[in-house]
Amino acid sequence: MMISTYSVLTEILVDEFQLCAEDLSADARCGEVGLDSLTAAELAGLLRSRLGVEVQDYERLELPTLGDVAALVETRLPADQRQG
Repeated sequence: MMISTYSVLTEILVDEFQLCAEDLSADARCGEVGLDSLTAAELAGLLRSRLGVEVQDYERLELPTLGDVAALVETRLPADQRQG
């Protein structure tokens, strides 16, 4: 069973950054949920360890919403692990 990239992202945000799941949605702006330049590097490392995907912290900072972050990560997954 495949887990969606967005689900993994929200799991990381809840488990590692102690964000409230109810505050998270695909259209939630990263800055509004507490992601900033300090957490970008940590998030990049967690995405690398959980999904094997490289996302540079500066790339994450250029993405306005959680859905945008998940979409970028999705494009970097091997084809056999992608949802679509």
